[in-house]
Parts: sequence; C-alpha cells; structure tokens
Amino acid sequence: MQNISKFYFIIVPFLLFHTGIYASDISLQLSNSNKGFSLYRSGKKLVEVENIQFDFRNADSVKVISKTGQQIALLTYYPWINPRGTEETVQKQDTLWINIETDFIHVFAAPKWARQVQIVLKDLGGNYYGLLETLYPDNKKSPNLRRATIDVEIQPESYRYHENCASVHSAFFFNSLGYASFFDSFSSGQYRLAQEGKTILMHNTGKLNWYIFTGNYKTIYNDYYSIIGTPKYVPDWFCGPVIWRDENTGSKQILDDAKQFTDLHIPITAMFVDRPYSDGANGWSKMDFSDHYSHPEKWISELNNKYGVELMTWIASATFGDTDFPGLLAGKMCYIDLTNKDAIAEFHRRLENNQYKYGVKGHKLDRADETFPLPEDWADKTDDYSKRNKYPYLYARVTDSLLNQAWGRDNASFARAAYQRSQPYLTAVWGGDVRANWDGLASNIANAMRCSFMGFPDWGTDVGGYLGEGYISPELYTRWLQFGSWTGFYEIKLDGSGGRGRERTPWQYDEAFQKRYAQILTERMKLIPYIYSMLNNSAETGPLMKPMAMVYPEDKRFTNTWDQYIFGDAFLVAPLYSAQNSRKVILPEGNWYDFYSHKKYTGGQTIEVTKSMEEFPVFMKAGSIHAEGQIIAGNSKNWQKTKNYVDLYVVAGGSCSFDLLDPASNTKTYIRVIKSGDKNYEVRIPANALIQNLYVISSDKLSRVTKNGKKNKFELAGTASYCIRNVSDSSLVLTFE
Repeated sequence: MQNISKFYFIIVPFLLFHTGIYASDISLQLSNSNKGFSLYRSGKKLVEVENIQFDFRNADSVKVISKTGQQIALLTYYPWINPRGTEETVQKQDTLWINIETDFIHVFAAPKWARQVQIVLKDLGGNYYGLLETLYPDNKKSPNLRRATIDVEIQPESYRYHENCASVHSAFFFNSLGYASFFDSFSSGQYRLAQEGKTILMHNTGKLNWYIFTGNYKTIYNDYYSIIGTPKYVPDWFCGPVIWRDENTGSKQILDDAKQFTDLHIPITAMFVDRPYSDGANGWSKMDFSDHYSHPEKWISELNNKYGVELMTWIASATFGDTDFPGLLAGKMCYIDLTNKDAIAEFHRRLENNQYKYGVKGHKLDRADETFPLPEDWADKTDDYSKRNKYPYLYARVTDSLLNQAWGRDNASFARAAYQRSQPYLTAVWGGDVRANWDGLASNIANAMRCSFMGFPDWGTDVGGYLGEGYISPELYTRWLQFGSWTGFYEIKLDGSGGRGRERTPWQYDEAFQKRYAQILTERMKLIPYIYSMLNNSAETGPLMKPMAMVYPEDKRFTNTWDQYIFGDAFLVAPLYSAQNSRKVILPEGNWYDFYSHKKYTGGQTIEVTKSMEEFPVFMKAGSIHAEGQIIAGNSKNWQKTKNYVDLYVVAGGSCSFDLLDPASNTKTYIRVIKSGDKNYEVRIPANALIQNLYVISSDKLSRVTKNGKKNKFELAGTASYCIRNVSDSSLVLTFE
C-alpha cells in the first residue's frame, strides 16, 4: 500500500445513506450497492464508475469493511467458474482498495483467480485523448477518440495506418472533463469509449491497478510522473539539430557531411548513423563498426573535437538470424530476451567494447514492434498478454542502464515503439516512418499531439520524411524544417528510404535555400535554453508540445484540433503543412504577439495568417517568459566565437514565472514576473552568470525602469520591443504609459 497524504474527512447528513470521503478538492461517493462510485472535484462530477467486473462478471455483493479519511476497503463477492474444473459456479471473496491522494485516487485489487478486469463507466460527455500515436481507427487526424474502439497493445508493422510504425501506445487517456485515466499494467486490452452511454476499459489481467488523476494538465502530469518516474534527462546537445542518413557509405561520408554543414554555416549538435554499419547479420548483429567505419576512435574524436558534434548509433534488440548470442527468443528476428541476465550482459559487453569506449553517446532504438514471437517463454515468465507492451519498455530500460553506466546522465536514447513507464528511460520518441509528402507532414503533426496526451514529453519527426525518395521540393522541405524546429527532438534526414534516389542534403539545393536552411537551424539553436529548460522540467510543466485541448479543455473550438499546439508555456505554433503559405489559426483567450513582427492579436478569434518561406506561424503569449541565447555551440564554434549567454524575453500581459536550467552548472534559476495594477510589473532575476539582457515585448509604451531601486536606462529594440541590459541579480520595476 502506498503512502497516503493527509486530508480532511467529512461526513454530512446526505452521506447517512452514502459513503463519501473528501481529500483537498476531490471527493468520492459510493453507489447505494457499493459496486460503483462517483469522483468529484470542486463539486463537479468527473467520473461515474457503474461497476468493476472480473472475468466479465459483476459482483454479487460488495460490503464496506473499513473507511478512513484516506482509504476505503471493500469486501467483494464475485461468481466464478473454474475453466479447468467442473464449470460449477462458486463465489470468490476478495478485497478492493480505494486510496485517495490530494488530487488523484488509486483503485487496487488482485484476485488470484481472475484473468480479466473490466471497468464500466457512465459516459458523462467528455472527450477522450491519448492511448495511441497511430491515426487509428480511421486515419483521422483529430486526436479526439470519442466513440472509438481502441486496442491497447503495440501491434506488428503490418498493422500500421498511414505513418508506418508510429508505435507509441499507452493505457493512459486524458479527458476534457478534467481528469486522466491510467491503468498501470503491461497487459493488453480494449477500450470502448463513449458508446451506448458507456465507456468500458478492459485488460487481460486479473490485477486491477487503476489511477484517476484530476485537475489541470500540469497537476495531472505531475501526479502521473510521480507514479511512473521523472522523465529521462535531455542533454543540451540533444536539443539542437541532429542530422542522419538512412544508409551511410562509411565514416568518410559522416565526416564530409559534418564538414559541408560547417562550411555552409548550418549549425548542428549531433549526428547518428543508421544500419548497416556493423559486421554480422543485417549489418548489425556484431554491434561493432565494420571496415567502412574503421578506427572509430579517430573519426568520432574528430566529430567531437573539430566539429563539436556528438555521435549516436542505430541499434536493435534482435540479431536477425545470428544465433551467436545468449538468451535469444525463437523466430526469424532472433529477439533478445531482455529479462535474461546473460543476454543483457552480452548486450552490454558488445556496446561497451565496440561503441561506448570510442565515444558513442546515444542510440536510436528500433525494431521492437515488428514480428514478435509471443509464445516463447521469457526468463521472468512474463505472460503472453503483456509481452508486446512490456518489451519496448524493457528495451528502453536496459539501454538506458547501459548508457548511464558509460556516460552518467550525458546520454540520449530515442525510440519509435514505446509504452507507458518508458518515459524515465527514453530521451524522446519519434513519429515512425513518415511519408515524404505534404500529407505525411500533416499526419506526423497529428501523431505528435497523441503522444503528448499520453505524457511523452519529447517527440520528433523525420524532417523531410522517411518513406520515398530523398529529394523533395524546397517548399515542402522548408515547412518541414520549420515545424521540426518547434518540436522537442529535431532530427533531419538527408536521404531517401534505404538511401535510394537523389539525396536531400542542403547542397543539393540552390544558395537561397541553403541560407534559409541555415536561418531556420540558427533560430533553433537560439531556442535551446528554453527547450532544454522546459524538457528537463517536464515533470512539473508537462509535455513540451501541448495540444490545444490539453491546455484549454473547456474551449470547444479545440475539441478536434490537431494542427496547432502550445510549445512550452510561452508559444502557440501553427505549422504550415500544404503548398499554401497561409492558414487559419484559432487564438485562445488573452493577447498574442507574432514571434517575428511583434504584431499584437486579441485572443478568442480565428485569424488568417500568411507567411513567406522565411517565417513560420508562431505567436507569443501575453503574460509569458522565455529564454533565448547559446548554451551549446555545436559546429558553429568554427565560425563564431560567442560565449554562452542567455537573454530573457518577457511578453507583458500578466504575472508569470520560468525556471531557467543551466546544463554546465546543473542549477535552476527561478525568474518571476509580478503584475501590479494595469501598468506596473516587477521582474525578479536572481544572480546567474549566463543571464545578460531582458527584452520586454508590449504594445504599450515603456516609460520607466528601475533596477534595484535606482532608475535604469533602457532602449528600443524593435517594434514593440525594449531592451534592458545586464539584468542578472536584479529586481526590476517596469512602468508603462
């Protein structure tokens, strides 16, 4: 039984015939039969559980055996038929516990005789989001799953819809009424959402381990991560542009790509090499560097030292028919049993001796979601119903352990297949093998929204697309580069599927496109201080790319929105995903400023936005703070010598705060803006050697600034923008006319 926080226990006259307990803003009330319950927050009913079934049977009776202000214990009596016996129905007795925390409840039971659990909820009218990344069931891009039937299980490759292997799944959904449901199990299941007045959650396990989180999205995801663990650390070099090819010819090509990007003044911070680069089956099974990549200690050192670029590699948890490996599962893929100690030890030995000791700092975790052998016994005796969902989790956890042993926290791992509880072990997930066309770009935006609802904080797209030829139109490439720069994991593919066709390296395009390419990636580099801070504080602030219905669940305009999102806490991003340079953008309430022009827009309306290829539809929220600057140089150290710095940007409009994280010192600086009256703001900035200047964006005229009690100079820095220099360790008061 987990620790329970203290709260008040209240009995009111209405509850003489009902059992109710209250914690903070939430309260729980049992039904008359005790077979179900309702959950309230601030007096609003969020969830009504009609009954909980085991082996698809309702309880004969349920009795309250104990209740405190923290917990209810229910004695349950269920009819049961022994499937291997006489088929005579007998009655089974067990205990069901409901624990209540400040903002969530935990419902638990573990009858040893049961094989399935089914939760029957009354449909209260909310919308459902999350559960899976792929655009199942009907290729619709809307993240709203109301009235859908969802299989809660990672499926093989042939099952994919539209974006091949968009393979993130979870038994976690977010509901617009103000709660989230999390069934903490790897067992497969099926969810029937808002059908015939009910929502039914079924899992192929007899263990009921169910959480209901309540509150706004920050409270929900904070509580969720408190159960599954804090998301994995994201190093600064993983926040910058990462380039790769589907098929490299050898180390010479890798160094040549780094050189050409540097010669063009296009910044990058990391690269990864995909298979085939090793000896053995499928260019992988020996997990070393083949002759085309000989002397890895030399060329990886050159990447690190000359170009300031880190290297990652593609890996698989299979040997593709090579049986020279302990603990393999049967089947043509020869998957590694990741619960077998000897197999894990050999995996570690090969990666440590063949890769880590030469400087490989991360991995692309691939192929855990294909032709998976279910009947094979694992060392830990995992049941067949849990294997598909548990395996990608084990893959992430084992790989994270190996990387941490080699590099401490300065490593990265990203996967296409993931399941709940993988977040503490994966730096990011990416959106599968996306098609290299306009609809592929659009569909991957929709994939991202679903991943965020599931609580995966860092997501990326194969910029330019994966499936198809390498070369794409400059217009499609530009818009994809721009979208990618406003995601968490910014990885750019330089060739076609399997390396076929004409490549899409920037030097395949004209000089104007190359300059635009450099501009987009340079803007991304400036955003790294903000991205790094938000990703590594995601346990508090939630996923980086927040769907509109997550942040504004009561705004019906966003019920089905998939093509715009909140980035961090400060930006609204509305990608362009067609050959048109314009689109409609739905603005939430409040004021919003164009990121480029600083034009002010009043919220609560839909606007038409037109952007040239040099700009992208991004808006800054009035009443927000973000950081720009340089905390890592990557290859740009070869053409500019700027020392690391951070500038703060306050968009006037209300009180707000921001935690600036510094990777070098591993410190957090809490910056706060307090609005006082209509025209005054106090900005508190603690001492931090990185922080240089403060930019204030407002359509109102700034008339006076005091710093630490003394009048201070400021200067106009552009349209609706003012600059105050040297603001570290300052208490500023801003007065507007």
